[in-house]
Amino acid sequence: MKARYAAMRKIDNENRIWPSAKITVSPEWCAVDLRDGNQALPNPMTPEQKMEYFKLLLDIGFKQIEIGFPSASEDDFQFCRDIIEQNLIPEDVTISVLVQSRKHLIERTIEALRGAPRAVVHQYIATSELHMKHVFGMTREDVMKTAVEGCSLIKKGVQQLKKEGSVVGLEFSPEEFSDTDIDFALDVCHAVVEEWNPEEGEKVILNLPMTVERRLPNEYADMIEVFMRRNKYPEKTVVSVHVHNDMGCAVAASTLALMAGAQRVEGTLFGHGERTGNLDLVTIALNLEYLGVNTGLDFSKLDRITSIVERVTDMPVHARQPYSGQLVFTAFSGSHQDAINKGFSKKNELIDTFGGWKIPYLHVDPNSLGRSFEKFIRINSQSGKGGIAFVMKSSYNIDMPKWAQIDFASTVQHYADTQARELSSEELWDLFEQTYLKPCTLVKLNNYWPRPDETNPRVINGELDIDLEGKNLRLKASGNGPISALVSALRMVPELPDFVLDDYYEDSTGHSADAQAVCFVKIICGSDIVIGAGVDPNVNQAAVDAVFSAINRIVTINE
Repeated sequence: MKARYAAMRKIDNENRIWPSAKITVSPEWCAVDLRDGNQALPNPMTPEQKMEYFKLLLDIGFKQIEIGFPSASEDDFQFCRDIIEQNLIPEDVTISVLVQSRKHLIERTIEALRGAPRAVVHQYIATSELHMKHVFGMTREDVMKTAVEGCSLIKKGVQQLKKEGSVVGLEFSPEEFSDTDIDFALDVCHAVVEEWNPEEGEKVILNLPMTVERRLPNEYADMIEVFMRRNKYPEKTVVSVHVHNDMGCAVAASTLALMAGAQRVEGTLFGHGERTGNLDLVTIALNLEYLGVNTGLDFSKLDRITSIVERVTDMPVHARQPYSGQLVFTAFSGSHQDAINKGFSKKNELIDTFGGWKIPYLHVDPNSLGRSFEKFIRINSQSGKGGIAFVMKSSYNIDMPKWAQIDFASTVQHYADTQARELSSEELWDLFEQTYLKPCTLVKLNNYWPRPDETNPRVINGELDIDLEGKNLRLKASGNGPISALVSALRMVPELPDFVLDDYYEDSTGHSADAQAVCFVKIICGSDIVIGAGVDPNVNQAAVDAVFSAINRIVTINE
Protein backbone atom coordinates (compact mmCIF):
# COMPACT_ATOMS: atom_id res chain seq x y z
CA MET A 1 0.00 0.00 0.00
CA LYS A 2 1.26 3.45 -0.86
CA ALA A 3 2.46 5.47 2.13
CA ARG A 4 0.20 8.34 3.18
CA TYR A 5 3.06 10.68 4.12
CA ALA A 6 6.41 11.40 2.49
CA ALA A 7 9.37 9.64 4.10
CA MET A 8 12.11 11.80 5.60
CA ARG A 9 15.65 11.58 4.27
CA LYS A 10 17.77 9.09 6.23
CA ILE A 11 20.51 10.52 8.44
CA ASP A 12 23.79 8.62 8.37
CA ASN A 13 25.44 8.89 11.76
CA GLU A 14 27.61 5.82 12.18
CA ASN A 15 29.66 7.31 15.01
CA ARG A 16 26.71 8.28 17.17
CA ILE A 17 27.81 9.19 20.72
CA TRP A 18 25.11 11.58 21.91
CA PRO A 19 22.85 8.93 23.58
CA SER A 20 25.39 8.50 26.39
CA ALA A 21 26.05 12.23 26.82
CA LYS A 22 24.93 14.11 29.94
CA ILE A 23 23.89 17.75 30.02
CA THR A 24 25.97 19.40 32.73
CA VAL A 25 26.02 23.07 31.68
CA SER A 26 23.22 25.37 30.67
CA PRO A 27 22.75 26.34 27.05
CA GLU A 28 22.43 29.96 26.03
CA TRP A 29 18.75 30.91 26.08
CA CYS A 30 16.96 33.07 23.55
CA ALA A 31 13.30 33.90 24.12
CA VAL A 32 11.44 34.46 20.84
CA ASP A 33 8.05 35.24 22.44
CA LEU A 34 7.92 38.80 21.08
CA ARG A 35 8.47 37.68 17.50
CA ASP A 36 7.69 34.01 16.80
CA GLY A 37 5.28 33.72 19.71
CA ASN A 38 3.54 37.03 19.06
CA GLN A 39 3.02 36.51 15.34
CA ALA A 40 1.00 33.35 16.07
CA LEU A 41 -1.37 34.85 18.65
CA PRO A 42 -5.02 35.23 17.59
CA ASN A 43 -4.78 38.72 19.09
CA PRO A 44 -1.18 39.97 18.73
CA MET A 45 0.15 41.99 21.63
CA THR A 46 -0.24 45.75 21.73
CA PRO A 47 2.92 47.86 22.16
CA GLU A 48 2.08 48.23 25.86
CA GLN A 49 1.65 44.49 26.27
CA LYS A 50 4.91 43.80 24.43
CA MET A 51 6.68 46.17 26.79
CA GLU A 52 5.27 44.36 29.82
CA TYR A 53 6.27 41.01 28.32
CA PHE A 54 9.78 42.28 27.54
CA LYS A 55 10.24 43.34 31.16
CA LEU A 56 8.93 39.94 32.32
CA LEU A 57 11.55 38.16 30.22
CA LEU A 58 14.21 40.37 31.77
CA ASP A 59 12.93 39.56 35.26
CA ILE A 60 13.17 35.83 34.53
CA GLY A 61 16.79 36.30 33.49
CA PHE A 62 16.87 35.98 29.70
CA LYS A 63 20.01 37.57 28.26
CA GLN A 64 19.01 37.13 24.61
CA ILE A 65 15.56 38.24 23.48
CA GLU A 66 14.27 38.30 19.91
CA ILE A 67 12.04 41.37 19.95
CA GLY A 68 10.46 41.29 16.50
CA PHE A 69 10.62 41.63 12.74
CA PRO A 70 11.07 45.42 12.36
CA SER A 71 11.25 45.41 8.58
CA ALA A 72 7.89 43.65 8.28
CA SER A 73 5.82 45.61 10.81
CA GLU A 74 5.65 49.24 11.83
CA ASP A 75 4.70 48.16 15.35
CA ASP A 76 7.81 45.96 15.59
CA PHE A 77 9.98 48.75 14.19
CA GLN A 78 8.64 51.25 16.72
CA PHE A 79 8.97 48.81 19.61
CA CYS A 80 12.62 48.33 18.72
CA ARG A 81 13.11 52.10 18.65
CA ASP A 82 11.27 52.56 21.95
CA ILE A 83 13.36 50.18 24.02
CA ILE A 84 16.56 51.62 22.51
CA GLU A 85 15.64 55.30 22.88
CA GLN A 86 14.19 54.79 26.37
CA ASN A 87 17.38 52.98 27.43
CA LEU A 88 15.45 49.86 28.52
CA ILE A 89 18.02 47.27 27.43
CA PRO A 90 20.28 46.19 30.32
CA GLU A 91 24.02 46.13 29.68
CA ASP A 92 24.17 42.34 29.76
CA VAL A 93 21.19 41.77 27.44
CA THR A 94 21.30 41.35 23.68
CA ILE A 95 18.24 42.00 21.55
CA SER A 96 17.68 40.11 18.32
CA VAL A 97 15.67 41.05 15.21
CA LEU A 98 14.64 38.82 12.33
CA VAL A 99 15.11 39.66 8.65
CA GLN A 100 14.95 37.91 5.30
CA SER A 101 17.84 38.06 2.83
CA ARG A 102 16.45 41.04 0.94
CA LYS A 103 18.14 44.42 0.47
CA HIS A 104 15.29 46.77 1.41
CA LEU A 105 14.34 44.68 4.44
CA ILE A 106 17.94 44.60 5.65
CA GLU A 107 18.27 48.38 5.31
CA ARG A 108 15.10 48.92 7.33
CA THR A 109 16.37 46.50 9.99
CA ILE A 110 19.69 48.34 10.34
CA GLU A 111 17.76 51.58 10.72
CA ALA A 112 15.69 50.05 13.53
CA LEU A 113 18.86 49.06 15.44
CA ARG A 114 20.61 52.43 15.46
CA GLY A 115 21.81 53.18 18.97
CA ALA A 116 21.26 49.64 20.29
CA PRO A 117 24.00 48.73 22.81
CA ARG A 118 24.05 45.01 21.92
CA ALA A 119 22.09 43.35 19.14
CA VAL A 120 21.96 40.40 16.75
CA VAL A 121 20.62 40.50 13.22
CA HIS A 122 18.91 37.17 12.57
CA GLN A 123 19.03 36.36 8.85
CA TYR A 124 17.13 33.40 7.48
CA ILE A 125 16.50 31.74 4.14
CA ALA A 126 14.67 28.57 3.06
CA THR A 127 17.05 25.69 2.31
CA SER A 128 14.74 22.65 2.23
CA GLU A 129 13.75 21.39 -1.22
CA LEU A 130 10.07 21.78 -0.29
CA HIS A 131 10.42 25.51 0.38
CA MET A 132 13.36 26.36 -1.84
CA LYS A 133 12.01 24.77 -5.02
CA HIS A 134 8.26 24.42 -4.60
CA VAL A 135 7.43 27.57 -2.59
CA PHE A 136 10.01 30.08 -3.84
CA GLY A 137 11.05 28.54 -7.17
CA MET A 138 14.76 28.80 -6.31
CA THR A 139 17.70 26.52 -7.02
CA ARG A 140 20.49 25.69 -4.59
CA GLU A 141 22.70 28.16 -6.44
CA ASP A 142 20.04 30.87 -6.04
CA VAL A 143 19.79 30.20 -2.30
CA MET A 144 23.55 30.21 -1.80
CA LYS A 145 23.94 33.46 -3.71
CA THR A 146 21.04 35.16 -1.92
CA ALA A 147 22.27 34.08 1.53
CA VAL A 148 25.81 35.35 0.92
CA GLU A 149 24.66 38.62 -0.62
CA GLY A 150 22.26 39.17 2.25
CA CYS A 151 25.02 38.51 4.75
CA SER A 152 27.25 40.99 2.93
CA LEU A 153 24.55 43.69 3.09
CA ILE A 154 23.99 43.05 6.78
CA LYS A 155 27.72 43.21 7.44
CA LYS A 156 27.97 46.55 5.66
CA GLY A 157 25.10 47.99 7.70
CA VAL A 158 26.47 46.56 10.95
CA GLN A 159 29.87 48.13 10.32
CA GLN A 160 28.19 51.53 10.41
CA LEU A 161 26.36 50.63 13.63
CA LYS A 162 29.67 49.55 15.19
CA LYS A 163 31.19 52.92 14.32
CA GLU A 164 28.33 54.47 16.29
CA GLY A 165 29.18 52.34 19.34
CA SER A 166 26.90 49.32 18.97
CA VAL A 167 28.00 45.71 19.31
CA VAL A 168 26.08 43.76 16.67
CA GLY A 169 26.43 40.12 15.68
CA LEU A 170 24.90 37.73 13.16
CA GLU A 171 22.55 34.78 13.47
CA PHE A 172 21.81 32.66 10.43
CA SER A 173 19.00 30.10 10.04
CA PRO A 174 18.67 27.64 7.14
CA GLU A 175 14.88 27.35 7.30
CA GLU A 176 13.53 23.87 7.87
CA PHE A 177 17.01 22.57 8.53
CA SER A 178 15.56 19.23 9.66
CA ASP A 179 14.16 18.72 6.14
CA THR A 180 17.27 20.02 4.37
CA ASP A 181 20.02 17.93 2.82
CA ILE A 182 22.69 18.20 5.49
CA ASP A 183 25.51 18.66 2.97
CA PHE A 184 23.73 21.67 1.51
CA ALA A 185 22.92 23.07 4.96
CA LEU A 186 26.61 22.89 5.86
CA ASP A 187 27.65 24.52 2.59
CA VAL A 188 25.30 27.47 3.07
CA CYS A 189 26.25 27.95 6.73
CA HIS A 190 29.97 27.79 5.91
CA ALA A 191 29.55 30.32 3.12
CA VAL A 192 27.73 32.73 5.43
CA VAL A 193 30.37 32.40 8.17
CA GLU A 194 33.12 32.99 5.63
CA GLU A 195 31.36 36.08 4.27
CA TRP A 196 30.79 37.48 7.77
CA ASN A 197 34.38 36.66 8.79
CA PRO A 198 33.86 37.10 12.55
CA GLU A 199 36.34 39.20 14.47
CA GLU A 200 38.58 37.75 17.17
CA GLY A 201 36.38 36.37 19.95
CA GLU A 202 33.16 36.87 17.97
CA LYS A 203 30.92 33.94 17.07
CA VAL A 204 28.20 33.62 14.43
CA ILE A 205 25.05 31.90 15.69
CA LEU A 206 24.09 29.04 13.39
CA ASN A 207 20.46 28.33 14.25
CA LEU A 208 19.28 24.95 12.91
CA PRO A 209 15.49 24.97 13.11
CA MET A 210 13.01 22.13 13.14
CA THR A 211 10.64 24.62 11.49
CA VAL A 212 8.02 21.90 11.19
CA GLU A 213 8.47 18.85 13.39
CA ARG A 214 8.59 16.02 10.87
CA ARG A 215 11.31 13.94 12.50
CA LEU A 216 11.59 12.01 15.74
CA PRO A 217 13.78 13.63 18.41
CA ASN A 218 16.60 11.09 17.99
CA GLU A 219 16.81 11.83 14.24
CA TYR A 220 17.07 15.56 14.93
CA ALA A 221 19.82 14.85 17.47
CA ASP A 222 21.64 12.81 14.81
CA MET A 223 21.47 15.77 12.43
CA ILE A 224 22.83 18.13 15.08
CA GLU A 225 25.68 15.76 15.94
CA VAL A 226 26.61 15.27 12.27
CA PHE A 227 26.45 19.02 11.65
CA MET A 228 28.70 19.78 14.61
CA ARG A 229 31.18 17.07 13.64
CA ARG A 230 31.45 18.49 10.12
CA ASN A 231 31.28 22.18 11.03
CA LYS A 232 34.46 23.77 9.64
CA TYR A 233 34.32 26.70 12.06
CA PRO A 234 33.53 25.41 15.57
CA GLU A 235 35.63 28.17 17.18
CA LYS A 236 33.78 30.85 15.25
CA THR A 237 30.21 29.62 15.67
CA VAL A 238 27.54 28.77 18.23
CA VAL A 239 25.13 26.02 17.20
CA SER A 240 21.54 26.82 18.17
CA VAL A 241 18.26 24.93 17.92
CA HIS A 242 14.75 26.19 17.31
CA VAL A 243 12.13 23.43 17.51
CA HIS A 244 8.40 23.52 16.85
CA ASN A 245 5.99 21.11 18.49
CA ASP A 246 3.96 19.60 15.64
CA MET A 247 4.51 16.04 16.89
CA GLY A 248 4.44 17.06 20.54
CA CYS A 249 8.15 16.31 20.98
CA ALA A 250 9.74 19.78 21.03
CA VAL A 251 11.07 19.43 24.58
CA ALA A 252 12.46 15.96 23.88
CA ALA A 253 13.97 17.00 20.54
CA SER A 254 15.64 20.07 22.03
CA THR A 255 16.95 18.09 25.00
CA LEU A 256 18.44 15.41 22.78
CA ALA A 257 19.93 18.14 20.56
CA LEU A 258 21.71 19.53 23.63
CA MET A 259 23.03 16.03 24.34
CA ALA A 260 24.27 16.02 20.73
CA GLY A 261 26.25 19.20 21.35
CA ALA A 262 23.95 22.15 20.61
CA GLN A 263 24.92 25.19 22.66
CA ARG A 264 21.93 27.51 22.38
CA VAL A 265 18.14 27.11 22.55
CA GLU A 266 15.32 29.27 21.19
CA GLY A 267 11.72 28.98 22.35
CA THR A 268 8.86 30.69 24.13
CA LEU A 269 7.22 30.67 27.53
CA PHE A 270 4.60 27.89 27.54
CA GLY A 271 5.36 27.16 23.88
CA HIS A 272 3.42 29.96 22.16
CA GLY A 273 4.00 29.83 18.41
CA GLU A 274 2.69 28.74 15.04
CA ARG A 275 0.42 25.66 14.86
CA THR A 276 1.13 23.57 17.97
CA GLY A 277 3.72 26.09 19.06
CA ASN A 278 7.40 26.38 19.84
CA LEU A 279 9.55 24.66 22.40
CA ASP A 280 8.27 25.53 25.89
CA LEU A 281 11.21 27.23 27.61
CA VAL A 282 9.62 26.84 31.04
CA THR A 283 9.45 23.07 30.73
CA ILE A 284 12.91 22.48 29.29
CA ALA A 285 14.60 24.88 31.72
CA LEU A 286 12.92 23.35 34.77
CA ASN A 287 13.70 19.86 33.45
CA LEU A 288 17.37 20.83 33.34
CA GLU A 289 17.20 22.28 36.83
CA TYR A 290 15.70 18.98 37.98
CA LEU A 291 18.81 17.33 36.52
CA GLY A 292 21.03 19.66 38.53
CA VAL A 293 21.87 22.22 35.81
CA ASN A 294 21.99 25.89 36.82
CA THR A 295 20.05 27.50 33.98
CA GLY A 296 20.38 31.11 35.11
CA LEU A 297 16.60 31.51 34.75
CA ASP A 298 14.31 32.28 37.68
CA PHE A 299 10.92 30.56 37.75
CA SER A 300 10.49 30.82 41.52
CA LYS A 301 7.35 32.93 40.98
CA LEU A 302 5.79 30.75 38.33
CA ASP A 303 2.18 31.57 39.25
CA ARG A 304 2.89 35.26 38.66
CA ILE A 305 4.63 34.53 35.33
CA THR A 306 1.72 32.35 34.22
CA SER A 307 -0.82 35.00 35.17
CA ILE A 308 0.98 37.74 33.22
CA VAL A 309 1.43 35.61 30.10
CA GLU A 310 -2.21 34.49 30.14
CA ARG A 311 -3.43 38.07 30.48
CA VAL A 312 -1.09 39.60 27.91
CA THR A 313 -1.51 36.89 25.26
CA ASP A 314 -5.17 36.18 25.98
CA MET A 315 -4.23 32.50 25.82
CA PRO A 316 -4.84 30.25 28.85
CA VAL A 317 -2.12 27.89 30.01
CA HIS A 318 -3.44 24.35 29.86
CA ALA A 319 -4.35 22.86 33.24
CA ARG A 320 -1.97 19.95 32.56
CA GLN A 321 0.94 22.08 31.27
CA PRO A 322 4.11 20.77 32.99
CA TYR A 323 5.07 22.76 36.08
CA SER A 324 2.68 25.67 35.47
CA GLY A 325 -0.75 24.11 34.88
CA GLN A 326 -3.36 24.37 37.61
CA LEU A 327 -3.61 20.61 38.06
CA VAL A 328 -0.03 19.40 37.68
CA PHE A 329 0.58 19.29 41.43
CA THR A 330 -2.88 17.95 42.21
CA ALA A 331 -4.10 14.46 43.02
CA PHE A 332 -7.74 13.39 42.80
CA SER A 333 -7.15 9.64 43.03
CA GLY A 334 -7.49 8.23 46.52
CA SER A 335 -4.37 6.04 46.29
CA HIS A 336 -2.27 8.96 45.01
CA GLN A 337 -3.61 11.23 47.73
CA ASP A 338 -2.79 8.69 50.41
CA ALA A 339 0.77 8.28 49.12
CA ILE A 340 1.34 12.05 48.95
CA ASN A 341 -0.03 12.50 52.44
CA LYS A 342 2.29 9.81 53.80
CA GLY A 343 5.21 11.25 51.84
CA PHE A 344 4.76 14.69 53.36
CA SER A 345 4.62 13.24 56.84
CA LYS A 346 8.07 11.69 56.17
CA LYS A 347 9.48 14.46 53.96
CA ASN A 348 12.72 15.05 55.88
CA GLU A 349 13.30 11.33 56.33
CA LEU A 350 12.87 10.79 52.59
CA ILE A 351 15.26 13.63 51.75
CA ASP A 352 17.90 12.05 54.00
CA THR A 353 17.28 8.60 52.51
CA PHE A 354 17.43 9.60 48.85
CA GLY A 355 19.76 12.60 49.08
CA GLY A 356 17.20 15.14 47.94
CA TRP A 357 13.52 15.79 47.33
CA LYS A 358 11.55 12.62 46.65
CA ILE A 359 7.84 12.58 47.39
CA PRO A 360 5.37 10.09 45.86
CA TYR A 361 3.73 11.51 42.72
CA LEU A 362 5.45 14.94 43.05
CA HIS A 363 8.69 14.95 41.05
CA VAL A 364 9.67 18.49 42.10
CA ASP A 365 9.06 20.67 45.12
CA PRO A 366 6.27 23.07 44.13
CA ASN A 367 7.54 25.56 46.74
CA SER A 368 10.61 26.09 44.55
CA LEU A 369 8.25 27.46 41.89
CA GLY A 370 6.31 29.65 44.29
CA ARG A 371 3.38 27.27 44.13
CA SER A 372 1.23 26.37 47.10
CA PHE A 373 0.65 23.01 48.77
CA GLU A 374 -3.00 23.94 49.39
CA LYS A 375 -4.30 22.63 46.08
CA PHE A 376 -2.11 19.54 45.75
CA ILE A 377 -4.89 17.26 46.83
CA ARG A 378 -8.35 18.10 45.60
CA ILE A 379 -11.51 16.32 46.51
CA ASN A 380 -14.10 14.65 44.29
CA SER A 381 -15.87 11.29 44.20
CA GLN A 382 -12.58 9.55 43.33
CA SER A 383 -10.82 10.86 46.43
CA GLY A 384 -9.79 8.67 49.33
CA LYS A 385 -9.26 9.10 53.03
CA GLY A 386 -5.64 10.21 52.65
CA GLY A 387 -6.52 13.12 50.41
CA ILE A 388 -9.39 14.24 52.60
CA ALA A 389 -7.14 14.05 55.66
CA PHE A 390 -4.47 16.07 53.86
CA VAL A 391 -6.88 18.90 53.06
CA MET A 392 -8.20 18.95 56.62
CA LYS A 393 -4.62 19.16 57.88
CA SER A 394 -3.30 21.69 55.36
CA SER A 395 -6.36 23.95 55.37
CA TYR A 396 -7.59 23.67 58.98
CA ASN A 397 -4.68 22.06 60.84
CA ILE A 398 -6.88 19.18 61.98
CA ASP A 399 -4.95 15.95 62.12
CA MET A 400 -7.37 13.03 61.89
CA PRO A 401 -6.55 9.51 63.15
CA LYS A 402 -6.90 6.81 60.52
CA TRP A 403 -10.17 5.45 61.90
CA ALA A 404 -11.68 8.94 61.76
CA GLN A 405 -10.35 9.38 58.20
CA ILE A 406 -12.17 6.22 57.10
CA ASP A 407 -15.42 7.39 58.68
CA PHE A 408 -15.32 10.92 57.27
CA ALA A 409 -14.26 9.71 53.80
CA SER A 410 -17.53 7.81 53.39
CA THR A 411 -19.49 10.98 54.17
CA VAL A 412 -17.42 13.06 51.76
CA GLN A 413 -17.63 10.53 48.94
CA HIS A 414 -21.39 10.24 49.29
CA TYR A 415 -21.74 14.01 49.10
CA ALA A 416 -19.29 14.25 46.18
CA ASP A 417 -21.31 11.63 44.27
CA THR A 418 -24.42 13.78 44.62
CA GLN A 419 -22.57 16.89 43.44
CA ALA A 420 -20.64 15.26 40.55
CA ARG A 421 -17.89 17.87 40.76
CA GLU A 422 -14.81 18.88 42.71
CA LEU A 423 -15.41 19.97 46.32
CA SER A 424 -13.79 23.03 47.85
CA SER A 425 -11.97 22.96 51.17
CA GLU A 426 -14.77 25.13 52.55
CA GLU A 427 -17.31 22.47 51.61
CA LEU A 428 -15.14 19.88 53.29
CA TRP A 429 -15.17 21.90 56.51
CA ASP A 430 -18.94 22.34 56.30
CA LEU A 431 -19.33 18.56 55.99
CA PHE A 432 -17.00 17.99 58.92
CA GLU A 433 -18.90 20.50 61.02
CA GLN A 434 -22.33 19.08 60.15
CA THR A 435 -21.17 15.47 60.65
CA TYR A 436 -19.35 15.82 63.97
CA LEU A 437 -19.60 19.28 65.49
CA LYS A 438 -23.30 19.96 64.95
CA PRO A 439 -25.01 16.58 65.15
CA CYS A 440 -28.59 16.26 66.33
CA THR A 441 -28.95 16.99 70.07
CA LEU A 442 -31.26 14.18 71.19
CA VAL A 443 -28.88 13.88 74.10
CA LYS A 444 -28.09 17.41 75.24
CA LEU A 445 -25.25 18.23 77.60
CA ASN A 446 -26.13 20.87 80.16
CA ASN A 447 -23.05 20.54 82.33
CA TYR A 448 -20.35 18.16 83.45
CA TRP A 449 -18.25 18.42 86.62
CA PRO A 450 -15.23 16.08 86.83
CA ARG A 451 -13.54 16.20 90.27
CA PRO A 452 -10.61 14.22 91.77
CA ASP A 453 -11.67 11.83 94.51
CA GLU A 454 -10.85 13.13 97.98
CA THR A 455 -9.24 9.86 99.09
CA ASN A 456 -7.72 8.69 95.80
CA PRO A 457 -6.59 11.46 93.37
CA ARG A 458 -6.18 8.86 90.60
CA VAL A 459 -9.95 8.45 90.52
CA ILE A 460 -12.18 11.07 88.92
CA ASN A 461 -15.72 11.47 90.14
CA GLY A 462 -17.99 12.83 87.43
CA GLU A 463 -21.35 14.54 87.86
CA LEU A 464 -23.36 14.87 84.66
CA ASP A 465 -26.41 16.99 83.86
CA ILE A 466 -28.15 16.12 80.55
CA ASP A 467 -31.49 16.35 78.80
CA LEU A 468 -32.76 13.23 77.03
CA GLU A 469 -35.93 13.48 74.95
CA GLY A 470 -37.21 16.34 77.10
CA LYS A 471 -36.34 14.64 80.40
CA ASN A 472 -33.61 16.04 82.65
CA LEU A 473 -31.18 13.52 84.14
CA ARG A 474 -28.48 14.06 86.74
CA LEU A 475 -25.93 11.24 86.88
CA LYS A 476 -22.83 10.39 88.88
CA ALA A 477 -20.06 7.91 88.08
CA SER A 478 -16.33 7.43 88.59
CA GLY A 479 -13.43 6.49 86.35
CA ASN A 480 -9.66 6.74 85.96
CA GLY A 481 -10.05 10.03 84.09
CA PRO A 482 -12.62 12.67 83.12
CA ILE A 483 -13.65 10.84 79.92
CA SER A 484 -13.81 7.46 81.63
CA ALA A 485 -16.12 8.90 84.30
CA LEU A 486 -18.25 10.57 81.64
CA VAL A 487 -18.66 7.36 79.65
CA SER A 488 -19.50 5.41 82.81
CA ALA A 489 -22.24 7.91 83.66
CA LEU A 490 -23.74 7.75 80.15
CA ARG A 491 -23.72 3.94 80.20
CA MET A 492 -26.05 4.17 83.23
CA VAL A 493 -28.84 5.71 81.09
CA PRO A 494 -31.21 2.85 80.17
CA GLU A 495 -32.64 4.74 77.17
CA LEU A 496 -29.20 4.76 75.50
CA PRO A 497 -27.96 1.69 73.60
CA ASP A 498 -25.08 -0.23 75.11
CA PHE A 499 -21.72 1.08 73.88
CA VAL A 500 -17.98 0.89 74.56
CA LEU A 501 -15.37 3.64 74.16
CA ASP A 502 -12.83 1.88 71.92
CA ASP A 503 -10.31 4.64 71.04
CA TYR A 504 -9.48 8.24 71.80
CA TYR A 505 -7.25 10.82 70.06
CA GLU A 506 -6.42 14.42 70.84
CA ASP A 507 -4.36 17.09 69.10
CA SER A 508 -4.08 20.86 68.75
CA THR A 509 -4.66 23.12 65.74
CA GLY A 510 -1.51 25.07 66.55
CA HIS A 511 0.91 26.32 69.17
CA SER A 512 -0.33 29.86 69.69
CA ALA A 513 -2.54 31.09 72.50
CA ASP A 514 -5.64 30.96 70.29
CA ALA A 515 -5.08 27.35 69.17
CA GLN A 516 -8.00 24.96 69.51
CA ALA A 517 -7.93 21.46 70.98
CA VAL A 518 -9.27 18.73 68.69
CA CYS A 519 -10.49 15.37 70.01
CA PHE A 520 -11.80 12.26 68.26
CA VAL A 521 -13.44 9.23 69.91
CA LYS A 522 -14.35 5.84 68.47
CA ILE A 523 -17.34 4.12 70.06
CA ILE A 524 -18.53 0.59 69.35
CA CYS A 525 -22.24 -0.08 69.66
CA GLY A 526 -23.12 -3.63 68.68
CA SER A 527 -21.94 -4.04 65.10
CA ASP A 528 -21.70 -0.27 64.55
CA ILE A 529 -18.52 1.79 64.82
CA VAL A 530 -19.34 5.44 65.47
CA ILE A 531 -16.92 8.36 65.42
CA GLY A 532 -17.33 11.62 67.30
CA ALA A 533 -15.29 14.83 67.26
CA GLY A 534 -15.01 17.95 69.36
CA VAL A 535 -13.18 21.25 68.92
CA ASP A 536 -12.76 23.68 71.79
CA PRO A 537 -10.07 25.90 73.34
CA ASN A 538 -10.19 23.62 76.40
CA VAL A 539 -8.98 20.08 75.77
CA ASN A 540 -11.31 18.56 78.39
CA GLN A 541 -14.32 20.27 76.86
CA ALA A 542 -13.25 19.17 73.37
CA ALA A 543 -13.12 15.58 74.63
CA VAL A 544 -16.56 15.84 76.25
CA ASP A 545 -17.97 17.32 73.04
CA ALA A 546 -16.44 14.43 71.04
CA VAL A 547 -18.18 11.87 73.26
CA PHE A 548 -21.55 13.59 72.94
CA SER A 549 -20.98 13.91 69.18
CA ALA A 550 -20.61 10.12 69.00
CA ILE A 551 -23.50 9.41 71.41
CA ASN A 552 -25.90 11.49 69.36
CA ARG A 553 -24.77 9.74 66.20
CA ILE A 554 -25.45 6.38 67.92
CA VAL A 555 -28.94 7.51 68.86
CA THR A 556 -29.59 8.60 65.28
CA ILE A 557 -28.41 5.24 63.91
CA ASN A 558 -30.59 3.30 66.35
CA GLU A 559 -33.78 5.29 65.79
